Amino acid sequence: MADLDIIVKMIIYRCRELGNPVTEPLAAYVAQTVVNEETGKFYMEDQLSEEEAKDLAEKVITRLQETDSPSLNTIKLQIGYDSAYVQQEYHRQQNITNLSHESNRLIDEIVSYEPRSGNDFEGITMLYKRIFNYLLYKNKQHIIGNFSSIKLTQSISNTIEREVAAALESVLPRAGLRPFISLATAEKVAQLCELSNIVIGIRLFNRDIGKGGVGLESFDDIINHPARNLINELNDEVAEIMESSDNYTIYFNVLEELGEEAGTEDDIRLYKDELTYKRQFLIYILELKSDVQISEGNIDDLQSKYTKEITELKELIGNKSSIPKDQVYPKFDNLSQIYSQLLEEKNLAILRKELFKVLLEFKELNIEATSLQESLIKKAKVLYVEKAQRLAEYEAQIAQNMESQQVGDPDQSILRLMPNNTPDFMHIPLDYLGFCLWTIVEKGGLLMPGKPNLGVFKFKERYIVFSDESSIEQFLTDPDGYLQKVIDICRANPELIHLLKLQEDFPDASLTALLQGKDGMHPLFSISPLMVNKAVETPTHFIEKHISPDYHWNEWELRKKALQMANIRNKQTVSSQTLLSNFRRENDTQTWLPKDQETNTGKSVGVQIRDPKQWRGTEHDSMP
Repeated sequence: MADLDIIVKMIIYRCRELGNPVTEPLAAYVAQTVVNEETGKFYMEDQLSEEEAKDLAEKVITRLQETDSPSLNTIKLQIGYDSAYVQQEYHRQQNITNLSHESNRLIDEIVSYEPRSGNDFEGITMLYKRIFNYLLYKNKQHIIGNFSSIKLTQSISNTIEREVAAALESVLPRAGLRPFISLATAEKVAQLCELSNIVIGIRLFNRDIGKGGVGLESFDDIINHPARNLINELNDEVAEIMESSDNYTIYFNVLEELGEEAGTEDDIRLYKDELTYKRQFLIYILELKSDVQISEGNIDDLQSKYTKEITELKELIGNKSSIPKDQVYPKFDNLSQIYSQLLEEKNLAILRKELFKVLLEFKELNIEATSLQESLIKKAKVLYVEKAQRLAEYEAQIAQNMESQQVGDPDQSILRLMPNNTPDFMHIPLDYLGFCLWTIVEKGGLLMPGKPNLGVFKFKERYIVFSDESSIEQFLTDPDGYLQKVIDICRANPELIHLLKLQEDFPDASLTALLQGKDGMHPLFSISPLMVNKAVETPTHFIEKHISPDYHWNEWELRKKALQMANIRNKQTVSSQTLLSNFRRENDTQTWLPKDQETNTGKSVGVQIRDPKQWRGTEHDSMP
C-alpha cells in the first residue's frame, strides 16, 4: 500500500492542478484497475518500478479527466454510493458502541459498589443514586442516540429526572435495595436492564394517556415519519430505470436485424457502457428497495404489537389504585423493547433516505446518460416482438421436455438444473448476477439477462444462466475457458468487477476492501493527508554567527559564578519524591557531618590596685 499511497497523492495533486479534483477512493480504485499492456495484468498486482509508477499515474490522470465516459461514470457511482453506505454504517456502529460503552460503565459502577452492610444508610443512598443516574441516561439515550425531533433542553431534562425518579420509587423503592445487594453480578445486570425497560415502559404508557413521557417521541410520529414514504419514491424510480434498461436490452437483442441502422462500433460500445451504468444504478435501487420492504414489514409487525400492549395495559390498569406487579411489569418491559426496535427502524429509514439522495445526485450528474435515439428504440421494439414470439414457443418446449441432468463432457461435471424437477429452483443464487455468461464473454462485457427457464448450469460451485440455446452449446465446449475469459473481460472493464460480484477473483482490486480496509474494521475514507508546499518569505542572505554561549571574556563574571557555586554548598536542598519515582530509580541521601568547632574564651587575670588607705595618705601628704 505504500506505493499506492504515493501514486494516489500524485494523482490527486495533479487533478487539482488541472481543475478537476477527485476523491481519494476514486483515485485509488482507478489506479488499482489499470491494465499493464505488457503483462496483461493490473499494474498494482506486481512490484512497480519508478518508471512504471509514473506511467501508471499518467494513465490514471488521463482516465479521470474523461467527462463523457459512461464506464468511468459507473465507477464513480460505485465509489460514491458504497462510500456513503460504508460511512453511514461506520458512524452508526460507532454511535451504538459509544452509547453501549457509557451504559456498561454505569452498570459497572452499580455492580461493583458494595455497601458496608444492609444498615449502611449512606452506602445504600449512594447505590440508589447510581441506579437513578443509570436509568436517567437510558431514558435520555432515546433523544441523544437517535434522529429525534425533540431537543434536550434544560426544562425537558428536569422533567425527565422527575418522571424517572417517580417511576424508580414505584418500581424499586430505597428499602428494596437490600435484596438487590445480595444478588450475584449476572443477576444484578439482568435486573438493571429489566428495571430500565420497565421505567421506560411506564413513561411510554403515561405519554399515551397524556400524563407524562416528556422527551419520548410519540408512536404516531415514528410510524408516520417522512422517511417512510421512501418506498413509493423507490417504486417510481425502479419503474423508470427498468423501462430505460429494457429499451437497451431490446436494442441489443435485435442488433443483427437492425444492420447498419444499429450504428457504428463506437456507438455500439457507447450504448453497451450506458447499459452497464443503468444496470448498476438499477441494482442499487433494487437493493435499497429490498431493505426498505423488509423494514416496512418489521414496522407493521411492531406497530400491531405496540398497539396490542397499550390496549391491554389500559384495560388492565383502568382506574384501579393497585395492580399486581407480575401482570403489568412484563407488559411495560415488552412495550419498551418494541419502542426501541421502532426507533431503530426509523433511524435506518432516515439513513436509507440519505442513500437514495446520493443515487439521485448521481442521476442528476448523468442526466444525459441515454444517447439511444427514440426512433431507433421504436424500430427495435417492432423487430423484437416478432423475434420474441418465435423464441418463447421454442423455450417453452425445452422447459417442458427437459429434466435435470449431467451435460457436456463427463469429466467436467456440469449439471443442468431445470425448474420442473428442481426443489427451491427460484431460490438458487445465480452467479454473475443472472446475466448471460456467453454474452459477457463474446460481446465484450455486454450485460444481457439470462433465462433460468432454459436451465441453471452448476459448474465448479457456480450457477450460470444463458440467454439462448446456442449460447449454452458454445459454453459446453469449453466451460473452463469461459470462466477465465470472464476474468479477462473484467480486467478490461473494471466496472464489472463490483457489478458482477467478482471481488474474490480480484482481491487486490476489491472495492469493498478499499472502502472498509482489509481487516474490515477501519474504513479507508482518506489514505493520508495531502501535503502541499506553501511559499514563505526568507532572508536572501543569512547572517552567520560564530558565538559560543558558554564563553565569558569577563573574569569578574567568572568570579561571580564561582562564588555562587561555592555558596550553594552552604544551602539546604529540599526535594519531594513520588511513589512512582521511588520505584523508577534508586535514591541516596546525602548528609553533612557536623563540624568540630572550638571557641576562644577570655582568661581570668588578676589586677593589682592600690590600697585606698595608702592612697588617701599619700594624697594627704602631698597637700601643702
